[in-house]
Amino acid sequence: MKFTKKILGATVFALASLSAHAAPINVGGVTWDPAWVDGGEQDFAMKYDFTQWFSTTSAGNNNVANMQTSYTTAIGINTLLSTLNGSNTATGYFLSGVGETYYINGSTSFCTGCELTLAFGGLGLNNNNTFDITNAWINLYVDFTADYTSPTSNVGEVASAMDGNLWLSASVLSFGLTSGTVQNALASAQFQVTGGLAANNFLNSPKAGFANQSGSAFFNTSINAKFSSLGNGQVVSETIPEPASLAIFGLGLIGLAGMARRKTKKS
Repeated sequence: MKFTKKILGATVFALASLSAHAAPINVGGVTWDPAWVDGGEQDFAMKYDFTQWFSTTSAGNNNVANMQTSYTTAIGINTLLSTLNGSNTATGYFLSGVGETYYINGSTSFCTGCELTLAFGGLGLNNNNTFDITNAWINLYVDFTADYTSPTSNVGEVASAMDGNLWLSASVLSFGLTSGTVQNALASAQFQVTGGLAANNFLNSPKAGFANQSGSAFFNTSINAKFSSLGNGQVVSETIPEPASLAIFGLGLIGLAGMARRKTKKS
C-alpha cells in the first residue's frame, strides 16, 4: 500500500514536472520551447517580416500562380487611394503578401538548415478602409531549400515563399486597421488554424487553434509604390507537447502501475 502511494505521488510529481518543463517541440524541422511564455502567458510567439501589395486579383489559398499574377498586376498606392470614396462597398482590390519568420519564442535559431516562410491573400479592401475577410487566408511553409530573400523584389520570390511543405494554414476570423490608413497602418487580426504539419499542436491547445496577430506596413506615396516597404508582424498563440512525447510518458506510467501491482501481490 505504501509503495502504491509512493507511485501515485511520483506520478503526480512527474505530471507537474511535465507541465512545468515540457520538452522543446520539433515539427517538420521547426523547433520551439513551450515552456517559454510571453507577457500574455502565451507559449508560442512568432515574429516575421513581409512585403504586401494590392491587386485586382484575389489570390487563392495556396495557389502559387494566382499569387504571382496578383504580384505582377499590383496597383500603385496613389492610384488606389484616389479611388476610395468612404463608403462600405468593395473597391475590387485585394491585399496579398509574402514574408519570412525570423523569431520564435526568443530564438532566431528555430529552423536549422531551413526557412519558415509565409503567404497571405484574399483580403478584400472596402472604400472605407475596412476589409472583407470572406476568402482571406494565411499559410506558413517550411522549406529545406532556403531560397526566399526578404524583402520580396521579384515575382520568382513569391514562388520561393510558397514552395515548401505546408507547416500551418489558417483562416482569418477578423482583420482591421487599428490606426492609420491602408497607406501607412497598424493592423490586428485573429486566425483559426485549419491544417498543416503543426496543426494538431495548435488545435488541441487550450485556445483550440486561435491565434492573434498584429503588424504594420508602409507604402511610399512619393513614388506611387506598388509594394510596401518591409513590414513587421507578430503572431501569438498556445501549443501543446507532441502527441508522441505524451505517449512515451504514458507508457512510463503504465510500467509504474505494473510495478505497483506486482509489489501489492507480493505483500
